[in-house]
Amino acid sequence: MSLLSFLIVVVSVIFLFFWIDLYKHKKANILHLIIFAWWATLLIYFAINWEALNRFWAIFGLTRWSDVIVYAAIVILAYFYIWTVNNQTRDKQELTRLISAIAIHKWYEQIKEKIKNYKNKNQKDDFVFNIRVYNESKMVWKVIDEIISAWFKKLVLINDWSKDNSLEILQEKQKQHPDCLIIILSHEINRWWWAANQTWYKFIQDYANELQVKWFVGFDSDWQMDIKDMDNFIKNINQDKRKYWAYLWSRFVEWWTAENIPTSRKVILAISRFVTRLLYWIKVSDPHNGYRVIEINEFKKIKLTADWMHYANEVNEQLKKNKIKYKELPVHIRYTDYSLTKWQKNSNSLKLAAEMIYKLIFFR
Repeated sequence: MSLLSFLIVVVSVIFLFFWIDLYKHKKANILHLIIFAWWATLLIYFAINWEALNRFWAIFGLTRWSDVIVYAAIVILAYFYIWTVNNQTRDKQELTRLISAIAIHKWYEQIKEKIKNYKNKNQKDDFVFNIRVYNESKMVWKVIDEIISAWFKKLVLINDWSKDNSLEILQEKQKQHPDCLIIILSHEINRWWWAANQTWYKFIQDYANELQVKWFVGFDSDWQMDIKDMDNFIKNINQDKRKYWAYLWSRFVEWWTAENIPTSRKVILAISRFVTRLLYWIKVSDPHNGYRVIEINEFKKIKLTADWMHYANEVNEQLKKNKIKYKELPVHIRYTDYSLTKWQKNSNSLKLAAEMIYKLIFFR
């Protein structure tokens, strides 16, 4: 048996077991299973016995086109695989929307009176900080303290079903600062970054008027971002006089502002810039710009559906789609041993690239 034959057999067997499992879980009907099993079995047989494949095509007067059935089978298997992934993706999106809706409704009911009674005191009350928290008990308290010490008093914290005592820390900070509007939205199960994005985007979009805010701020819970950069954001907002509606971080507008950024990360981010421009036609020097400040009325136009790692690119895509004028500003990102071990694997870039291509080409 040739190497090609062996690989075809292995792939066919894997796909066959994959589809049996899908059928058991009612993700595919019997017709799909029969078609798939038929083609997989035929593919395995002909991969092992090439002479049988030649004799089969000889019946139709074809002798040199015997590989057609192999290629057709591969195409059909690929089609069913993509069809299955699309179904699973839509299911995951629905689950994320459900988890977000539950978190928003449940926790808003507990704090809606405080939201209604809160009175703005200065320009910094126009900003609401949004932070996703998952097992960040070591750092999130420091992040919250720094934000409040800079006189920003509105925070929406998404507890993404942390397994440590992160939620207790958030609740303790809520008690320590009764003069601040600290809102905790807790997911019933862990749904990762993309779900946190959808939860706080939906919450702010629905309750921006009650919150009396004019600007959305995206912030991290691992102490990478520096609250002092907000001085520059506010300075540009005041100077630009509504010329721009979104301000995005960039570690490359002024390259020296990124502290201790690994060389491998610089290479990956350079590739990410190229891919983002190629696939989304948006020119940003730092595509994964988590530190964002977006004007609320423009922010309400953004619709997120991503349930994978490409959520950051989806925001950039939405800026382009909704013609939201943006400006990149330099920031001071602190790369520490702790932050580099928290969801900062270089291998994630490969997953991200695959997801971007899948979403643009195959997902329907």
